Amino acid sequence: MDEKERAGKDIEKLKSIMEEFKGFGYRDKYRNAYTWAENYLKDAVHYYEKQEYFAAFGCANYAYGIIDGILITEGKKEG
Repeated sequence: MDEKERAGKDIEKLKSIMEEFKGFGYRDKYRNAYTWAENYLKDAVHYYEKQEYFAAFGCANYAYGIIDGILITEGKKEG
């Protein structure tokens, strides 16, 4: 898998997990963390569109870590 494919896959994964996060009702409970993750998603898409795939990958994964950590803390995912 090349950098473009990897970054695109991770951006889609992040979008999916953020929808799951909202579905659990955590968007309001963790408003600041969700906003950070949302901003990193926007950055990831921005870098992807500029063909800076390594930066896009990094932004998407940082946001994923924020959301994933909360889901683990809330018992919705195993750590």
